[in-house]
Amino acid sequence: MHVELVGRGPIILAGMSYYGPLTGEGWSREDPIGQLWHRFNLFFDRAPAFTESRVANPGIGYELGIWNEEEYQKSKCFYVFVGVEVDRLDDMPLELVGKVLPAGTYAHMTPQGKEISTWERAFYEEWLPGSGYRVQAHNDYQFQIQAYEEGRFHGLGEKLEESEIDVYVPVEKVAQ
Repeated sequence: MHVELVGRGPIILAGMSYYGPLTGEGWSREDPIGQLWHRFNLFFDRAPAFTESRVANPGIGYELGIWNEEEYQKSKCFYVFVGVEVDRLDDMPLELVGKVLPAGTYAHMTPQGKEISTWERAFYEEWLPGSGYRVQAHNDYQFQIQAYEEGRFHGLGEKLEESEIDVYVPVEKVAQ
């Protein structure tokens, strides 16, 4: 899998969060992440005024994995956030929470097909150790961004082979 380094400005997101362990087999509507996406999509569908006035790229949904490594090792719990990019956070609907992702250098990759379910191992275990970079933590938390774009992501079931996503992980150069 090809990894490139890209600079990104701050990203403002509005969406919904889950905190806890991942349960279930992979991705499904029954697991907590699938339920979170379902809940967010229901909101998104019934709030056209919000989507029309705020959403920067309505065809792209974002999923963040956010964790503190020490906390995760003890509890096996992490945060998942799903949402959309917005132009501002003021006057947000009560159901939503906001995230402002920091500007910086991000490792970017575009997993396709089955790589969508294996990119983490390829990135964290294969590319990162020899890259001269490390994951940049923010306030002791690490995160990764998965961007699901309409027309490029067709689902995780039978259409997985036709799908691709964009992944961004904040990185910093290792001091020598």
